[in-house]
Amino acid sequence: MAMLPKQFRFWLFDYLSLKTMRYVHATPRSKASGIVEEVYSMIEDDFFINGSLTSRSKVPPLLAGIWACGRESILVTDKLDRTTKEAMIATLSSINDCPYCGDMLVSLVHAGNRHDDANHILNDTEQHITDPLLRERLLWVRSIATPGATPTPTLPFNQAELPEAIACLMAMADINRFSHVVMDGSPVKAPFGLDSIKEFALRVFGGELRTTHTRPLSPGRSLHLLPPAILPDDLSWASSHPRIAQAIAQYARTVEEEGCKVIPEQVQQTVHHSLQHWQGERMPLSRHWVEDEISDLHGHDKNIARLAIVLAKAPYQADEKLYTTVFNACTNEQDFIRLINWACFTASRYFASRLVQIAHQQLPALQAA
Repeated sequence: MAMLPKQFRFWLFDYLSLKTMRYVHATPRSKASGIVEEVYSMIEDDFFINGSLTSRSKVPPLLAGIWACGRESILVTDKLDRTTKEAMIATLSSINDCPYCGDMLVSLVHAGNRHDDANHILNDTEQHITDPLLRERLLWVRSIATPGATPTPTLPFNQAELPEAIACLMAMADINRFSHVVMDGSPVKAPFGLDSIKEFALRVFGGELRTTHTRPLSPGRSLHLLPPAILPDDLSWASSHPRIAQAIAQYARTVEEEGCKVIPEQVQQTVHHSLQHWQGERMPLSRHWVEDEISDLHGHDKNIARLAIVLAKAPYQADEKLYTTVFNACTNEQDFIRLINWACFTASRYFASRLVQIAHQQLPALQAA
């Protein structure tokens, strides 16, 4: 049960987010206007203000796009309930080495009153979860998202559930990578290495977030934030779910429009070529593997492509030097956000395409859908 007053609770989580934010500065809630103010108000109603979202606020269409994409695919209970999806993306965040997202999502699983499950996700022991369906789903996520791992043979979603499952994983794959860059770790630290204290802290935070789980959210509330858009061919797997498909289409178009302002076409082509020929295998420990793929580029273009490809294929190999090199060459904070957002979404849509390919192999009936 939440113990803190609502406004203080929102302020606390926002403050903890800002403490770990780097490279970018979120628009303060008190100074937000236009679409940023509208999105902030919606986040307060349906979720809670946090740095994984507000870090994009200096480019308002990107803030609106990621919020709508995440809200409609993750927070709205549809074929899959919200806590199941939050558990799935908590496991994904652990694999993608995003401690900020991982801890936030473990707290949200606590908020959904799944305390033992939350602790198993925190400790990477999903195999001990007692709910057989949730266990199967989380182990499937772990198998398909872990570089080089062999996917489990059984698909734990039916045909109707699959677009929602893939969409929520795609949205979080983007958020993981963006947060990996702009959030310097989790604000929840385990003092003296005592993981039991961290478990307790995340459960307490979950109690404060319990109010975010008490009422169902209205489907489609965020779709007016951006103009209608056409779903790209590579994202057609979402077409059977019109609401989610529209949120993805709007976000995809916005990312491309903003990305084209700062990323040369040759860089985009290099990144796409690299990801088209990657099937999720684990990359070598040394980052020399990426240099051959960007050998035709030079200067800032080469640095952008290197960052985008490493974020896509091996986010655990991305480090501050990689980020700072690109950040220092950007003329302003907004351009850095545009660049990183394009890299993160490009990675996540290729990840989603691999999920669809794996699902087709595991559920042949989908091929005729």
